[in-house]
Amino acid sequence: MKKKENPRRNSSHPQGYRHSDHTRQRFFISTSRGFEDILKDELEEICSEYQIKGNIWKGSAGCYLESAWDGCIAANLASLCASRVLLVLAEDEVSQEEDLYHLARTIHWPDLFSKNLTFSVNASLNDTFVRNSMFVGLKVKDAICDSFRDQFGERPDVNTENPDVKIFVRLFRDKFSISVDTTGVPLSQRGYRVETVEAPLKESLASSLLRISGLHLLANSIWNSSNPVYFEDKETRLLKEQSRETKKPQILLSPYILDPMCGSGTFLIEAALLLLHWKPNVHRNDFAFMDLCPQKSQEMKAALKNLKTKILAKEKSLTDLIMRIQMYAEKNNINFNSNILSPFHGSDISERNIETARECAKVAGLSKLINFTKKNAFDAQPHASQGMLIVNPPYGERLEEGEDLTPLYQGLGDLWKQQFPHWTAWMITGSEEGAKRVGLRPSRKVAVYNGSIPCKFLQYVMYPRNPKVSE
Repeated sequence: MKKKENPRRNSSHPQGYRHSDHTRQRFFISTSRGFEDILKDELEEICSEYQIKGNIWKGSAGCYLESAWDGCIAANLASLCASRVLLVLAEDEVSQEEDLYHLARTIHWPDLFSKNLTFSVNASLNDTFVRNSMFVGLKVKDAICDSFRDQFGERPDVNTENPDVKIFVRLFRDKFSISVDTTGVPLSQRGYRVETVEAPLKESLASSLLRISGLHLLANSIWNSSNPVYFEDKETRLLKEQSRETKKPQILLSPYILDPMCGSGTFLIEAALLLLHWKPNVHRNDFAFMDLCPQKSQEMKAALKNLKTKILAKEKSLTDLIMRIQMYAEKNNINFNSNILSPFHGSDISERNIETARECAKVAGLSKLINFTKKNAFDAQPHASQGMLIVNPPYGERLEEGEDLTPLYQGLGDLWKQQFPHWTAWMITGSEEGAKRVGLRPSRKVAVYNGSIPCKFLQYVMYPRNPKVSE
């Protein structure tokens, strides 16, 4: 069993932390609960790829990064799994209400932002001695205003609707942390979603789930060697038990992807971005860190320009990706319809959803890669002899009272068994009862959250029969 990490062992600071003007800062990169390991792996890749020196360790619903400002900028530009990047200003234990103000006063706020900018304080509480989050926010607001008054004789204005600077404070039991947002618009908002469908999947959540599926490893093979990428040992061991074969089966990851309940196409768009090495946030010019630490403005602008150049240089073209996918398929004996260029297929029973998905893909510049069709999920057909199904069926808030999940989940399981031999299906669901109705034994179960809903991300491997490829 893998031991849980102790953040203090990985940190170069003691428990009581204070932001300073030193080279290294402490940042907290947030993500959805249950995806801390996935984010940590992605951040390690980013730091390695762009020569960022720093320490990374897991927290709750995110990861800490200690690095120079280039680490913060790289995470904002290149992470597909993160929601926000916060600069940690102070962390310490508190035991009484007065401690909240005193900890906030240890921060020299005029060094962080100009008195001409507006700010807000967002406070959250969990299992602690204070009952009112507004009270905590007011204590920190008072400390900020007093800090500016001491230096300038005046204070910045508060703007709760659209502030220039967002302060986040969290009191969990006796641990109090104060951070400032470096991101602005959340990183999950890539800019391609033109319209919202019912219960849309957050973009960063979709990308995190795709990394669990191993798609990022497949991307490396497609661009570097076209060597086959196989499932992990625990999956092949289960397949061996199910098939009762003496030889350990090798189950190939395939770049042909189908979402039969695609909604606005988030899974397929995020899969394309991942395979293309496209980082949508590299095109943003409105990051919140651009208003912070004015004394470091030139240093941060130089780092931003340098990292943008490096990230853009790694982007691939749509035509090259289609060619590389076909090369991978031919090298690894995956049959596909050569008349269909799009490796990603999405379908939905709603015409409005399909129109929205097509428009989102168009805005993202990915129409050439993704084929969207109005179709019942039970009419889906494979477009290659091996591929990956990925689906986010109804559960939780999307269910009407008394709605019976059995026909939907059972129908999906029957379809996969009958029509998708050699394929792998991934399903995220918050319905344990629905998952039982699929009628297949999952080879992987990953506990995750979709917003506040506890879910399982389940993998099913369809044991090989006679493959069918739709014409």
